[in-house]
Amino acid sequence: MIPKINEYRERVFEIIGKICSEEMENILAASRIMADCIERGNLIYAFGAGHSMALALDIFYRAGGLPQVYPMLDISVSAYNGAIKSTELEKLPGYARVLVDYYGVGEGSTIIVISNSGNRVLPVEVGVEAKRRGAKTIAVTSKKYSESLPAENPYGKRLYEVADITVDNKVPPGDAIIELDGLPTKIAPVSTIINSFILQSLVIATIDELIKKGTKPKIWVSAHIPGGEERNRAVIAEFFGKIKPL
Repeated sequence: MIPKINEYRERVFEIIGKICSEEMENILAASRIMADCIERGNLIYAFGAGHSMALALDIFYRAGGLPQVYPMLDISVSAYNGAIKSTELEKLPGYARVLVDYYGVGEGSTIIVISNSGNRVLPVEVGVEAKRRGAKTIAVTSKKYSESLPAENPYGKRLYEVADITVDNKVPPGDAIIELDGLPTKIAPVSTIINSFILQSLVIATIDELIKKGTKPKIWVSAHIPGGEERNRAVIAEFFGKIKPL
């Protein structure tokens, strides 16, 4: 089993290496948009349906992260609602408009949309509706995966085609899992690891950009350290009422 684990690690590192070499310009461009958004006092939303919603949640309220980057949560289209139910809602035109309006995505804000396939109605429509309201859309998706699938949405487009900036996660087609030598089927998921790396890279680059611009970023600290909870409350005091999960 150890050789298989090593092979898996090497495949993950290979994809991360390609992202660092091929997508760094897009990551930095996205971070500049995010930094400008934060400097103007606006929020950055993160959205993903199914398992991608867990990724959006993961960058929120985590030590070392930015409280202005927070998830659009909806149990109806999360993995917690069951794969079949959430998948059906992903195909429903108009649902995105309700979600975008509920969270107040609008002029001057930014939204990160995470979708490996990037072809279904919900992620594409979230990007479209956010842009209609004056927000910038950053896509985290697999171009190769998207191009291998039909555009299953009224726009006839894929997520990367409606976004202002796309970070290609290089995830292979086939439900975001990879083949390992000697095994009869694909078993090793890579999308969660890769997308988490991209999202954290966006946060790191945004913090770096803010510091370069002379702005002191507000950053979550661990609630487990002495005084951590008090420091976090102070950090979010100015926009506490804007962040719905709080």
